[in-house]
Amino acid sequence: MSSDAWAAFYHTDLQGVFALWVVPLAFLVYLAAVRPDPVRALDPMRTTFMWRYAVVFSIETLLDPLLGGPVIRALGLGGTPVATAVMVFFVLLGDFRVFLLLFALAAPARPLDRGGVLAAAGEAARWTLVVPFVALAVHGGLDALVGPLPAQSIWLVYELAFLALALGLRARLVPARLGLGHEGLRAYLQAVLAYVALYYALWAGADILILGGVDIGWLVRIVPNQLYYALWVPTAYLLFFSPRYAAISSSTQTSR
Repeated sequence: MSSDAWAAFYHTDLQGVFALWVVPLAFLVYLAAVRPDPVRALDPMRTTFMWRYAVVFSIETLLDPLLGGPVIRALGLGGTPVATAVMVFFVLLGDFRVFLLLFALAAPARPLDRGGVLAAAGEAARWTLVVPFVALAVHGGLDALVGPLPAQSIWLVYELAFLALALGLRARLVPARLGLGHEGLRAYLQAVLAYVALYYALWAGADILILGGVDIGWLVRIVPNQLYYALWVPTAYLLFFSPRYAAISSSTQTSR
């Protein structure tokens, strides 16, 4: 295998598009065939929201690599500002879906009707901008301090910033918003934030290797790609209907 074989494979459509489609396509079939059971849901009042969330963001998962890769190239827009704008849009949308889930579920007293979803979306949109601004400021400061940095370094700064934010939200915001009476929901949101922290930590580790000239970093990067694109929506959805978190709520209510 040549010294840059993993980098070459990473940038193929096999890895960057089609391998990311397998799970979302299968999951959309599952969502169409199996309607959610409110009895099994962690919060029965959020069942419809979770199903719609899963459908919308499974479709988004399919569109992201397609539009950002083959479609952009077919239109002759590779390397242009349009390609950059598409990439940035989907990066922000990928983070927005995490915040939307978090703020929709972290307010159990708020009904998730149209107004409730819009309120959660507004809060999610504001939080979505935090890491980009921090990453640009930190990267710009480092660039001014030590000189021009490699292009990949902006992603490393972004990944480390989001890792810190996800862990902070998990430790601070979720317990603050979900106190007594919502232990199962709190445990669920902390679990999905730990999942987010995992794929950002893996991305950061991979980019450290890549910046160090280690080709296997591109192989490592494939793992968080699958966690982010293919597996995020199924994981978040299926955990919401997992008996594990319902059991936490039931045991807490029994103890009181």
